[in-house]
Amino acid sequence: MQIMIGVMADTHGSAYGIERAVLAAGDVDIWFHLGDVLSDAKALESRTGKPVYRVRGNCDFSDIYPSENTVEIGGVRILFTHGHTLGVKYGIDSIFYRAEELNCDIALFGHTHAPTIEASGKLLAVNPGSPSNPRSGYAPSIAILRIENGEVYPSICPV
Repeated sequence: MQIMIGVMADTHGSAYGIERAVLAAGDVDIWFHLGDVLSDAKALESRTGKPVYRVRGNCDFSDIYPSENTVEIGGVRILFTHGHTLGVKYGIDSIFYRAEELNCDIALFGHTHAPTIEASGKLLAVNPGSPSNPRSGYAPSIAILRIENGEVYPSICPV
């Protein structure tokens, strides 16, 4: 069985960025919104009719959602966080340590607005970039995760 997951972060209130991301992603089964701005996660859920896992970012001032969480999908344990509490702007070692501590296979994070796919042993770290406010010269982007037979196949998708 194959599960397709769309991942976005750092939308910062851009309905246009969300719409471009949804169109670029195609038919996904589940979405993750990794914070900055939480109301965008609700808009994404309304727009797609798909479940949206969400965490708050440094620009989200509600404590309704945690700053990090875990979920298991298709036999893959996923840590998802905005990343600001783990200092990801200064390096992502802390993401790998936290994912390992929580027995996760993959860590999803945002905050830097720069797309990243990195491995440390069997652990993967994925940052989708931003569909509305990319930084460091990157194009607007999201991430797509394909989960099949307990394996994760990540890609960065320009929007």
